Amino acid sequence: MSEFTVTRTLKAPRQRVWQVLTQPSYFEGWLPAKSGTAVLDVRTGGSWQATVISPAGEEIALTGRYDEVSEPDRLVMTVPGDAVTAITLTSAPDGTTQVAYAFDVDEPMHAMVTEGVDEVLRRVSVVLAEIA
Repeated sequence: MSEFTVTRTLKAPRQRVWQVLTQPSYFEGWLPAKSGTAVLDVRTGGSWQATVISPAGEEIALTGRYDEVSEPDRLVMTVPGDAVTAITLTSAPDGTTQVAYAFDVDEPMHAMVTEGVDEVLRRVSVVLAEIA
């Protein structure tokens, strides 16, 4: 396996992007999770949990952990499937934020990972627009 990074720019300041990634009500918006189910202990060694609803209406409990937290610029956490991702936020010009998601995955997984990150960041952008 090798490190693979997907980098995108969001139209929001870094601190606001950090809030959307780490506060339960915003987390529920982009995950998307059932309202009131996100519990986030955002600290190195902490954990997260939330419940999503499948297209068939089934409730699915998701959990993960935070391996590294450095506010407001870095989160290393597990995502569903116990994959580890390092999320780095960098302030960019015009009040934007560069977001880099790094995964340790084989090359055949790169397209799927890119598609997943793009979908997550699309939902993060919707939440950011709602709180702007």
